[in-house]
Amino acid sequence: MDFEVDDSFFTFFDESEITRGDVQVSVQMIKSERQLQFDIHLEGTVEVLCDRCLDSFDQDLESDFTLYGKFGEGNSAEELDVVWIPRSDHEVDLSGYIYEFIILSLPIKRIHPEDEDGNSGCDPDMLDKLSEIVLITDDE
Repeated sequence: MDFEVDDSFFTFFDESEITRGDVQVSVQMIKSERQLQFDIHLEGTVEVLCDRCLDSFDQDLESDFTLYGKFGEGNSAEELDVVWIPRSDHEVDLSGYIYEFIILSLPIKRIHPEDEDGNSGCDPDMLDKLSEIVLITDDE
């Protein structure tokens, strides 16, 4: 199953650090007698804040994850890659997992990429202000 995650998807998650995005999601389900296996591929962009200049930019992402669905009652907190599915359920809501996988796909350091000339994509005015602060701090 293939679908697109857009801006409206991120509004469902309170205090989401992402408000805008366009991510193609592909989910392939493999069913066996005892469990389901969901192979999830994410590819697209989300808008994030730059850690350096605090301006927003589009961050590319591409990742693959595997999530297992086990039938019965269990504790998903103990097994992070397992979703427990009651035998009476006929649907599995993967939206929360897809959101978490998108967050996990982002780099730890989120900084504007450099342009084709190797120049920082950060807001130059903010970089000037930051360099002034560093100079003042170093002098003290």
